[in-house]
Amino acid sequence: MNSNRLKTLTARRNRESERGAALIMVLMISALLLTAGGALILSTSLAGTSTVDAAAEMQAYYGAEAGIQAALNVFRGNVLPSPLFVANPPGTVAPENRIDFGKALTLSTSNLASDPTTAGFPKRLSRWLTYNYTPSGGAYADRVGISSSYNPFGGIAYSVMVTNADTTTLATQIPTRVMVDSIGYGPRGASKQLSMLLSANALDIDVPAALVLRGHDNASTDANVDFGNSNAKTFSGVDNAGLVAAKPTLAVSGHDVATVQAAYASKPGSIANPKFNVLDLPNDPAPAGTTKVPTPWFLQTADNARTFLTQATALANSCAAPGSPCPKRGVILSSLNGNAGSVSAPQFTIVNGDCTLDGGAGLLIVTGTLYFTGPGPNFKGLILVLGAGRVLKQGGGNRDIFGAIMVARFGATGNFLEPTFDYNGGGGNSNLQYDSTADHSSIVMAGTKVLGVVEK
Repeated sequence: MNSNRLKTLTARRNRESERGAALIMVLMISALLLTAGGALILSTSLAGTSTVDAAAEMQAYYGAEAGIQAALNVFRGNVLPSPLFVANPPGTVAPENRIDFGKALTLSTSNLASDPTTAGFPKRLSRWLTYNYTPSGGAYADRVGISSSYNPFGGIAYSVMVTNADTTTLATQIPTRVMVDSIGYGPRGASKQLSMLLSANALDIDVPAALVLRGHDNASTDANVDFGNSNAKTFSGVDNAGLVAAKPTLAVSGHDVATVQAAYASKPGSIANPKFNVLDLPNDPAPAGTTKVPTPWFLQTADNARTFLTQATALANSCAAPGSPCPKRGVILSSLNGNAGSVSAPQFTIVNGDCTLDGGAGLLIVTGTLYFTGPGPNFKGLILVLGAGRVLKQGGGNRDIFGAIMVARFGATGNFLEPTFDYNGGGGNSNLQYDSTADHSSIVMAGTKVLGVVEK
């Protein structure tokens, strides 16, 4: 036999026992390849699903944003209720048809009459926003579709809810803050919620006392203060509305404490207790044994006061309701000799000059000298004398001012200077008393601002 053939046969016989092992190895490698391929297919499928879900959630977020903007547009006075509460006078918008936090938080004025009135049903501004999608079997439209032919499987929509963000109740006083919750709806049941905190105090005015005198920044020059020549002139921080704890009658800079004490020493009965607190100012510390109160932001520095006047002017010129031209929030005058609003129609008034006030109500800002002459004025609200920083009473007559007065003197540049409050002229009875309701009604006249937005 050929030796080479013999060797080949021998080799084949020697490898016959390896055939099973080779088959198993091929099967194992195939299984690994199939597993890897399946994993690739699965991951691709999941990635596709995640992409679809992410897109749906993003559309829901856009819906929530749209709800926030729509609600803000309502609160800024750019939307009329539908239907109107009363017919509008020609060329303007009736106060009854202008939104405020009270209307937003009251079921009958926030929502349509056709909405459910059961306890716990949300105040959802349906009288001010057009809810247009009614779910299958639903009794009312529960969201605002912003996509054409919206349905829950495709398109974008939102719904909003307004709640009280203050500790006060509507029965006591209209709150100055509300929370707006906006739920956005996207395809495939996706939803997102944004919450917005709104303040009705756009100028962020805080009233620390019935009469606030911001002193000179050099912490040595005395304010000019005269509370009048008889006890017929009274000043009090006791709330005339009876809703909040008594405030101090006066709030002054630290170095002016001795000045006001001397001013009322001969007639202590004219200044109600607590007589005064000291404005918290870093460069004018409160004397030992006195109590500090926070200084309103616009009285902390003269630059802040100038910024405040700029902001107040912009807000007074802003629209309070739709129209062409739109009704303005305030009235800006170069001078005034007469009334600034009335009790029945309070007014946001800025006088860029001197003001001889006969009476009125609302928020009054005077950059010149404020004069009280003759009978009156009877005024309900907040008076800010910022600029010339002078209040002068001239002539007799009786007057009641319920609210507060703040006085600060400063120029176009530089720091605060000494203010003047002189009530010595003329006779008659005069009463300045803090009133929380008048205070509240005044500070909300400047409009609404956003305090923050958060995703939930």
